[in-house]
Amino acid sequence: MFPSINPTSTTAWQLLQQHFNETHAITIRELFDANEKRFSQFSLVNGDVLFDYSKNNISATTLQLLLQLAEECGLKEAISAMFAGEVINATERRAVLHTAL
Repeated sequence: MFPSINPTSTTAWQLLQQHFNETHAITIRELFDANEKRFSQFSLVNGDVLFDYSKNNISATTLQLLLQLAEECGLKEAISAMFAGEVINATERRAVLHTAL
């Protein structure tokens, strides 16, 4: 069984909470006013699909902390385990079928 890590027990989670407390009152308008390249920095295109997350209360620090959280939770290893067919569904004690889709 793949180990499960509670994200709320990580250092990154604590840092994200602190970051939220420091930034939650900042408006999206203020973020755009402070950064004229915001759209290009916080969006990406994959084929015909545009992923625009610039209109969310997010910053470079937020992204860095989210990536840290993913690392501390072993997300890369969990994805590899899923594609390898390892047992990662803790509730049903079996592999998942996400990749079959």
